[in-house]
Amino acid sequence: MKPSKFVWALAQQDKDSRAHFAEPLGGILDLVIVRRITEPMIAQCAYFVACPRTRQAILVDPVRDSLRYGEIAKEIGITINAVLETHAPSDYVSGVVEMLTAHPAHAFLSGETDPPQWYVRDQSRWESQVTFLKDGATFSLGDLQVRALLTPGHAEGALSISIEHEVSGMHVLLTGDALLAGGAGRTNAEDAEKLRDSLQRFAKFSDQTIVLAGHRSGSACGRALNLPGETTLGIERRFNPVLRVVGSADEFAAVICARQPERPAYFSRMEDLNQLESPTLMRELSEPPELERNLFLQRLSFPGTVSIDTRPWSKFTFDGVEGALHVPLDRDFAPIVAGAVAGDERVVFICARSQVGDITRTLHLVGIDAIDGWISDVEYAKIDREVMTLSEIDDISQHAARRKHQEGEAIFLDVRTTAEWLRGRIAGAKLMTLTQIPEQINQIPRGKCVIAYCAAGGRSARAGAYLRRNGIDCATLKGGYWPWFGRDFPVDGADRPFRT
Repeated sequence: MKPSKFVWALAQQDKDSRAHFAEPLGGILDLVIVRRITEPMIAQCAYFVACPRTRQAILVDPVRDSLRYGEIAKEIGITINAVLETHAPSDYVSGVVEMLTAHPAHAFLSGETDPPQWYVRDQSRWESQVTFLKDGATFSLGDLQVRALLTPGHAEGALSISIEHEVSGMHVLLTGDALLAGGAGRTNAEDAEKLRDSLQRFAKFSDQTIVLAGHRSGSACGRALNLPGETTLGIERRFNPVLRVVGSADEFAAVICARQPERPAYFSRMEDLNQLESPTLMRELSEPPELERNLFLQRLSFPGTVSIDTRPWSKFTFDGVEGALHVPLDRDFAPIVAGAVAGDERVVFICARSQVGDITRTLHLVGIDAIDGWISDVEYAKIDREVMTLSEIDDISQHAARRKHQEGEAIFLDVRTTAEWLRGRIAGAKLMTLTQIPEQINQIPRGKCVIAYCAAGGRSARAGAYLRRNGIDCATLKGGYWPWFGRDFPVDGADRPFRT
C-alpha cells in the first residue's frame, strides 16, 4: 500500500462515510483498519487502529464519548479491545475511564509519570484493566505489534506509539502532540531540548511511516500548518520547519518557540480534572432543557449563573443581558468558555435552535456539565427589554479612542496573540491574549475605561463581554488595530516586517 494513497484515503474520512479502506496486496485482500475521529471544536483527533484478521482495535486518545466510539466501532465491524492515551490531555476531558466502564477493554497509559488519582483511589478496581507503559514497552493485538516511545517536551511522560503490521508492511506512528502535521507541540524554552530529543527518536523510522497526530491546525496544544492530522515522516522531514532544524539545538529552540499559541487559562483546570478528579460519565448527563422566557429570566437571577450569548455582536450590543458572555460558536468557543466559566458556576445559553447539540457537546468536552438550559435566539428576542438589565458595553470609534489615547483616559488592551503583538500594536497598549485573560485579569488597573482591541473586532468582543462581567468598564475598538494603523495613529513595534 502506498503511503500517499493511504494518507489521501484518511483525509477523505471527514467527508466520506466509508468505514475503512483496502487494497489487494499479493493477491490477498490485506487491510490495516485505521479510522480518524475528529472533534472540530477543539481540533482534536482520536484514532482506531485495528487488526484486519481479528478485528481487534486500539482506540487512541479518546474524549469522553463512549457512545460515539461504540457506534463507529459497530459500523466498521471491530471490537474495542484496548484504549491508549499518549498523554494526559490539557484541553479536554479524558475518555479513558468512560471507555473502561462502557467496554470490556484494557487501558494503556504512560508509566513515566505518577498514575492518575482515579486509579490510585480505587486501585483494586482498576489494576486488572490498566497497564502503565514504560519507554520501550511492547504488546501485541492480533497481528499488530505495538511499541511505546517516551517523547516528552510537550507533556511530561508523553508517549508516541509505533504500530507495525508485518503482513501488509504498514507502519503507523501515533505521535500525540509531540509531532504535528507541519509543526510540533507547544513547549517552552526550558523543555525545548526535551522535545528535540524526542523528535530525534523518529530518525530510525523510514520515510514511509504514517504519522497520526493528536491535533489538527487550530489547537492551542501546538503550532501546525493548516493540514489534516496525518502525514508521513518523509513529508515532514522535507517540509516541517521543526523537523528540518532538529539537528541544531539553537535553531530548533528558535523555531519551536516562535509564534507558538499561548497556553489557555483553562488548561490547568483540565489537567486537575483529568489527574485528580473523576468526572461524571458523559452518557449519564441529561440533555439541557429548553427554557421558557420567564424561566430563563429566573435562572439569570440565580447567583453563580453564567449566560452565554452566541448571537452576533451586533445583536449582543443591542439587547445582550448585563453580565453575559459573548461567545459565538466558532473554533474559539471551547477555550473561551472553558476559561471564563468557573468550576462552581452554572450555565444557560442563547443560540439558534440548530446549534444546541453542538454547544452542549462542546461544553461537556471541556468539563462544563452544570447546564441549566437554553433559550432560542427567536424566543429571547421576544423578551421585554424593560425587565432585563442590558449590557452597557459598546464599540468605540477610532477617532473617539484616539482622543482618549491622547488624554490618557483609557487603558488599551491588546487581546491578540504574541506574534501579532510583535508585528505592531497601539502605542502603550498592554498585551493580554484572549484565552489568558481569566488568569491575568487582576493585572488590569481599575478606575479607567479599558478599550479592548484585536485585528478586526471578533476577539475583542469576546474579551469585552468577559471584562464587563467581571466589573471592568470596557469598550471595544471598532474595526480593531488595522484601521488605527492605517490612520497613522501612534503605534509601537510596527517597523517589524509583516509575515503571515
